[in-house]
Order: sequence, then structure tokens, then C-alpha cells
Amino acid sequence: MKFRLALSLGVAACVAGFITFPVQAASVEADTLQAMAARTSVLQKQLVALQAKVKKLNREVNAPQRIAKKQGKHPLKPTPTEGAAPVAHLPNANQYLPFDPDVPGHAFVSTGPYVGVPIQFSGSDLIVNSPSVNTDVQLLSIRKSIIEHLNAMGGNLLKEPAHSHLLLSGVVSAQGNYTNWGGQPSTSDFDVTNMSLDAFFIGPSEWTLGFVELGYDNGAAANSVYASTNYYRAANSRVYVNKAFITVGDFEVSPLYGSVGQFYAPFGTYSSVMVSDTLTKLVARTKVRALLLGFDQQKDNTAYGSVYLFRGESHAASVSKVNNGGLNVGYKYQHGIYSGNIGGGVLANLADSGGMQDGNGFSMNEQLVHRVPAYNVRGLFAFGEHLDVIAEYVGASTRFNPNDMSYNGQGAKPWAIDTEAAYSFFAWERPSTVGVGYAKSAEALSLNIPLDRYSLVLTTSIWRNTLQSLELRRDRQYAASATATGAGNSAAVPEMGKYDNAITASFDYYF
Repeated sequence: MKFRLALSLGVAACVAGFITFPVQAASVEADTLQAMAARTSVLQKQLVALQAKVKKLNREVNAPQRIAKKQGKHPLKPTPTEGAAPVAHLPNANQYLPFDPDVPGHAFVSTGPYVGVPIQFSGSDLIVNSPSVNTDVQLLSIRKSIIEHLNAMGGNLLKEPAHSHLLLSGVVSAQGNYTNWGGQPSTSDFDVTNMSLDAFFIGPSEWTLGFVELGYDNGAAANSVYASTNYYRAANSRVYVNKAFITVGDFEVSPLYGSVGQFYAPFGTYSSVMVSDTLTKLVARTKVRALLLGFDQQKDNTAYGSVYLFRGESHAASVSKVNNGGLNVGYKYQHGIYSGNIGGGVLANLADSGGMQDGNGFSMNEQLVHRVPAYNVRGLFAFGEHLDVIAEYVGASTRFNPNDMSYNGQGAKPWAIDTEAAYSFFAWERPSTVGVGYAKSAEALSLNIPLDRYSLVLTTSIWRNTLQSLELRRDRQYAASATATGAGNSAAVPEMGKYDNAITASFDYYF
């Protein structure tokens, strides 16, 4: 730049001299002109050499980024290794750095991977139904990871009160399905089965964060719990708030945290490698508007837990009030190549679960004769770098009153169990997982879920931040002689006792 400026001033001066003093210009000696031309030529050569040095330096600085881009990697993201994050460690898996490193600590909007699904080229990360509970713990861990990365680069995240950040993420899932119903005509469909848009608010204090998740209803209005006048499925596509909560906590300082808002109660985890929802999830997953207090130490071989309170929709008293809640405890461990996460919990009233409210009909008759507590036992185990095992049980601790929920003429005591095993490997340099599963329910006929389920799934990731799955499922319905009612309504499941066979192809895109 300096050479160009000097050259320009010299030329301008010469031109001005020619215009102002034409007589003197005519008398300039030839050797003087030659000297000026020689000096100009030297300056031009020096400028060309300087530009070449600058280009060389730029190539050296940008080389790692260009190599990483060519290899499909991000220079600031962890290099994936096979089996780096077992199923049992999914909530604490390595997270990406979703911030611009050139402006750490400054407020802006960014995107980066779907909460709970850290997409890496590692087969054991391919969890289709990512746990939707304990989202606040996942977010606190993500923020801790972000701060640690920025501090290592000299950043100063959230140390000034004016700085805050918004991290957007989401998922779109499309499925093709064919089902051969036992004793009934077969069906097929293409559908958008899931759409979620998440907003993760970080700051401006290092102790606060917020989270909002927008979901969408893929059912026709006639089958939706939110009825409308339009029965055209594609015209429905209702968008709603699935989660919205505030969390106070800082895992860099303390393992204690608290959350208030709308979220899924930490009763069960419902982790799965399958495309279809687990039977345990259909029975017991509970969405609440609650106050929660918990602790989660940020190290291996340690305990964690939480307690929560909320006003349930169902109630035994004459009016609804804060009458439900629960306790969740667990232990996570890491011993060499073996790791796991075991735990359990209790819920004061199972009738407030999503399966009971939507499937059983309690939403039309919330007045119960008495409440029914439930408990959960679960375990996620990783054996080396390839093999993962999931097991979970949920069930009522006592029977419902027959007027509220019955099975074969007496009060129902529903329960369900889910067991899965997954083997991770690389196929044509793509992370892949093959999984098998067996699930069973009992006295849950009024929830319209099968008695037994056998599943087989193959999942891979052809493109980064995507999952492709093919699932084969075989369900056995309750016997034709079984009877059940829920909230005063008869369960209507035709051709019971038959086997249903389904094949489902799924494509999930995370952003």
C-alpha cells in the first residue's frame, strides 16, 4: 500500500509539473527521465514481491482450515474417534463450539447441533430417539464446554453483564412406512414425523440460561388432542411450544442447579437406538410445568439426582393443585473400557403421564378415585468401544380403581419394559449401528400399545449431521379375550391377539 501511494504521488507530481511548467518540461534532460523510470521499475518490483509474501502468509495461516474443510471436519471441533462417546455418556458427550472464535464474548446469534444429539462420525452416537428428559443438565454441560473452549483461546464469555448469546438448533425427520396389520388391510405412508426448532439463551449472567423448543403436530386435526375445523392432515401442521424453561446454575462453580418452566419430568430416560418410540415412553413419559432442584457433579464415578413438584392434571381432591412430583437418582461410572449410567425414580401419580392423558382418556375425566404412584429402574451400559446395552422398566406401584382404569374386570396395574443391544462399526468409512430390541407391556391395553415388540434397526450417517435408519418391527397385540377400560371409556382395538409387522425408513437432518 505504501509503495503504491508513493508511486501515485510521484506520478501526480510529475503530471502537475508538466501542466504547470510546460517550458521546463521540454528542457528536462534525457538522463533525468531515465533515472525516474528506473526508480519506478524498482518500486514496482518491490511491490510485486511484497504481494507475493502476503499471499504466501495467507496460505500458511489458512492451510489447516482448508485441509479440515476438505476432510469434512471443523478445525475447532473434536476429531471423532470410533466409540468415543458410548450411549451411556450421551448427555455428557463432547460438544461442538457453536461460537465464532474471532469474537468470543460478543453477543450474536449462531447455530449448532441439535441439543442432545452431538453428531460425530462415531457409530455409538447414533441415537435416534435422543433422551428428551434432563435437557437442563445437557445445556449446563454444553455451556461449561463452551466456556472452557473460549477460555483456552483467550475469550471472556459472559464475564461482562452486557453480553448474551442465542444458539439455534433443530431437527427435521421424514419417514416412509409400510405396516401389515394382523387381520386388517395393510397401510403405507410418507410423513414428516418430527420438526423441532430450539432456542438456547446463554447469559447475560454466567448463572442463567433459558431454553424454548417449538414442535409440530403431524396428525390430522381429527386425531389431534387439539381439535380444529380442518381435517386435512397437511393443512394442520400445528406448531406449538413443547418446552420452555429457565435454569439457574453454573457447573464450573457448583453441581447444584434449579429449573422452572415446562419440560419433561426426569422420570425415566427412554433412550433408544430404534426409530419407533419405546413402550416405556408411551406409558410413562410426563410433560410438566414444574419447579425442579438437582445436582450433577461434573466428573466420572459420581452420583446425581433431582426432586421436582408440579400441579398434575388429574386429581383425587375436588380441585386441582400442586399435588404431584417425583424423585430421580442415579450413578454414572467409568472404569477403563467399561462405562454406564444406572438409576431410578418415583412419580407420585402416573395418571399425569402423556400416555395416560392422550391414550387413556384421563384428559376427559381428570377426577380420580385415588392417585397411583409409579417407579422407574434403568441402566445404560457400554462394553468397550462397540457394544452398548439399554434396559429400562416403568410401572405402577398399585392398581388403579376400576372406575378409572381397568384390565380384565379389575383395576389395572400397567407396566412396561424395554431392552436393547447395539453394535457400532464403520461401513465404507461411515459410522453405523445395528440394534436389536425386545419390549413388553402388561395391563396397558387401554393405552392401545402392544403386548410384545421385537425390533431390528440399521442406522448410518451418510452425510454429516444426518441419520438414515431402516427398522423392522413386529408387534403382538393383547389377546382377543382381554378387556379394558380407561376413564370410563372402552378401549377399541380390533382384531386383538394378532401380529402386526412394520418396516420404516427414516431420514433425520440435524442443524
